[in-house]
Amino acid sequence: MTGPGGYRDHGPGVRWLAARTGRTPEELVGSPGAAASALGDALREVAALAARLESPDPEARAAARAEADDLRAQFGTAPSPGETFGKRLAAALREAAERLDDLPPPQDPRP
Repeated sequence: MTGPGGYRDHGPGVRWLAARTGRTPEELVGSPGAAASALGDALREVAALAARLESPDPEARAAARAEADDLRAQFGTAPSPGETFGKRLAAALREAAERLDDLPPPQDPRP
């Protein structure tokens, strides 16, 4: 969906992938090849992170846990799709109510 000011409102996953590739979210979404490549790279990195979380080395596990916590924080602070939808719906309803308030009152059709 398009947000205020005409920009495309991308979720935290798209913004994260775009930042990792040095592209804007619009560039990433507009290029299926770039998006697939970024997703493949991210999948490999997350799989490696999961393996480090299971490492027998406590220092490696601690570093991986900190990295995982940072990733969770990036995604956990963003509003959920439901919250975003609810805010947009409420804004649309407010705008519709304002337009109705601006209409002249109905006239009685009886003579």
